[in-house]
Amino acid sequence: MKKWWLFLVVFFMISCGGPQTPEEGTVASTPLKVGEQLFKVKCQQCHMADKDFAAPGIAGVNSRWKDQKLLYEFVRNSSAVIQRDDAAAQLFETWKQAPMLPFPELTDAEIQGIFDYCNKVAAEGKK
Repeated sequence: MKKWWLFLVVFFMISCGGPQTPEEGTVASTPLKVGEQLFKVKCQQCHMADKDFAAPGIAGVNSRWKDQKLLYEFVRNSSAVIQRDDAAAQLFETWKQAPMLPFPELTDAEIQGIFDYCNKVAAEGKK
């Protein structure tokens, strides 16, 4: 009897223990889903996915910037990019010098996930 009890205790400890994280490739871990979550938390206060609002719409932003690395830098720290890039400075002037919050913690993949999500929203709106 004691062996079965010990077996059950060990079995439940193994099967129930450890953090439960989404498997790779599941909906919760797709770059598009992450992009959607990041957009809603970090961007939606000022930006709309597919049209201008208090700030420019994000959909299509990759095509509006010649240098993608500079675009990612702009998302992380717009003020630093505005000081050294004429196109970024012009964008700042166009939007009445409204500063964008810095997001230094975002990776290139996360930023691109946000852009991809906004592009998807724009494409769905055109259907």
